[in-house]
Amino acid sequence: MKTPVLMVHGMSCTGEVWAQFKTFFEAQGVKVYAPTLRPEERVSIRERKPPRSLRELSLADYVDDLEREIDKIEAETGETPAVIGHSMGGLLVQALAERNRVVAAVSISPAASAGVHTRFSRVFWAAYTFARKRGWTPPVVRSGRRFLHRAVLNVLPLAERAAAEGAMVWESGKVFAEFASWPIDVTKIHVPLLTVAATRDRLVPAALVRLTGKKFAAAGGEFREYKGHGHWLYSEPGWETPAREILDWLREATARPSTRPPPRSATADRAGAQA
Repeated sequence: MKTPVLMVHGMSCTGEVWAQFKTFFEAQGVKVYAPTLRPEERVSIRERKPPRSLRELSLADYVDDLEREIDKIEAETGETPAVIGHSMGGLLVQALAERNRVVAAVSISPAASAGVHTRFSRVFWAAYTFARKRGWTPPVVRSGRRFLHRAVLNVLPLAERAAAEGAMVWESGKVFAEFASWPIDVTKIHVPLLTVAATRDRLVPAALVRLTGKKFAAAGGEFREYKGHGHWLYSEPGWETPAREILDWLREATARPSTRPPPRSATADRAGAQA
């Protein structure tokens, strides 16, 4: 596949979580980019406390950073990338598709955008928003060991969980709070988009991801669900099957006649605004 692929990690993670997918894709001749968002601020939970600037980072900052990454990819390869995102990254890639910055997007167990909710998620976010307004929520967040093992790494073999847990970084509390109301305008998405759910995902349950898939079906989006997988799909036993099928989907999607307008990079937009 000629199209490069940008892989976007989730909350409290780094680009290293894509190691197995990245190796698999590259073995098939695909150029892969898996950056870590704001590594100077999202530091390891084991090393030190994060800088105060992390408290103010927002999802908009991450989208802007990814647009700059796309600028670099286009300059290096001459191609606009396809993108794969997981969890928080799944929401971020939807924003990139909305901004017409990618040629295709895969959203794995994505954090739900505004208006997409189950009864449980509606109650959770109402309570969290109430608590945040009163200053009861932390300005930076980390996941506790018990929560990680029960909700995030529940399908990952026990012997592999310590390494995954140890690679976690601090995350902006503001970013987490924005999950409650981050809008995605489906009418602005004109590229192929695949939403992926996992039946044993306890963090972003398949029931919620199905609703995201239903939302994007209005723009021609497609949906797949993997039985036996949890939230850590890209490293769990059997990860090769979704990796292969997602790559096959991307090959087919990027070969379709394009319906998107000619790409206009963020750099070009900024230059035009300054002219």
